[in-house]
Amino acid sequence: MLKMSMLISISFLLGLHFSRGFFASYEDEFNMHEPKKGQDKDNMHIAIGFGMTSISIGLVKNGEVISRTRIPVLSQTGLLRRLTLIVDVIYKLLSRSQVTLSECTGLGIATSGVIDEERRTLITINDAYSDAIGFPFVEWFEGAFGLPCILVNDNKAALAGEAAYGVARGETNALLVTIETGIAAAAMLNGHALPGWEFLNMDDLRVCEETYINQPVGSQCGDSLISHWMTYIVNLIQVYAPNIVILSGGFISAQVDLVPLLQEQVSKYAGKPWGNARFVVVEDLDTSILLGVSRLLE
Repeated sequence: MLKMSMLISISFLLGLHFSRGFFASYEDEFNMHEPKKGQDKDNMHIAIGFGMTSISIGLVKNGEVISRTRIPVLSQTGLLRRLTLIVDVIYKLLSRSQVTLSECTGLGIATSGVIDEERRTLITINDAYSDAIGFPFVEWFEGAFGLPCILVNDNKAALAGEAAYGVARGETNALLVTIETGIAAAAMLNGHALPGWEFLNMDDLRVCEETYINQPVGSQCGDSLISHWMTYIVNLIQVYAPNIVILSGGFISAQVDLVPLLQEQVSKYAGKPWGNARFVVVEDLDTSILLGVSRLLE
């Protein structure tokens, strides 16, 4: 199964390599490193991150998360039934932070899954949020708060946050890879964030990750994980030629002993100059997402 998925990923990513023009047409209008109009003014944003186990809600002012909270995800009831609670939580967060809604200049939502940025809707996502596919989040939240709203992929948001305020600040080409029970990624090319994308979760990979926790690095599962991740990252590196590879996700953050081995294998198979990218692990992905949502609102 792993070998077959690797072959599929290689074919898919080679297709991306010859389709840069397609992705370029979806580049953001902003440049990560160019000053924004009105950047000298206060920007207070409401940022929401739909995670797999919790929903993060924060207030971000001029690149700083000044207040935040979380509510649990109830996968058995879906996401849409949580929207009214999210609105209540936002108003409580504003009150607790002594911020009025009139001080806010925008609201941004980041979620996993594939986003149609032109139609501003969710195309596909895992079962926990399947009721959200096609739902008009932007229009719903604009109606609830009267603020401009955006909907973005969470990996794209995280990369935007790291490029503007974190480990990728000053870089023009960067890659963020989230490793959980599958692999998701986002890329920045020539200072522009491209839409994030996700690869299918795979049962054999999930079982291998769960088994690895109680096994040494040299185990069969450990070797399989390194080989699997390396295949994806090498192909992504050869497409986007990043200066930095940002690794995120709960599993990789808890198993940092795998990172040197992964970097060694990537360097070996990516070749020069692609294999020279530096690897960094970001542990607080929620903060990166909230900051990135705010950055994308500017």
